[in-house]
Amino acid sequence: MNRILLVEDDTEISSMLKTFLTTENFEVVTAFNGESTCQQFRSDDFSLVLLDLVIPKMGGMKVMERT
Repeated sequence: MNRILLVEDDTEISSMLKTFLTTENFEVVTAFNGESTCQQFRSDDFSLVLLDLVIPKMGGMKVMERT
């Protein structure tokens, strides 16, 4: 199954996207800030990362630089 890391700090948007992607047979793992995104990215394999650029603790651009 294809795994997606969904990074979005807005819980309504995150929930909506996760619901849609799950119904399309994707496994969705969520993260809500830059620090947890980096940890998740290092510990698991993903087919795709959907990354919000404006997230708490570390912006999306910084996350991309570190991973």
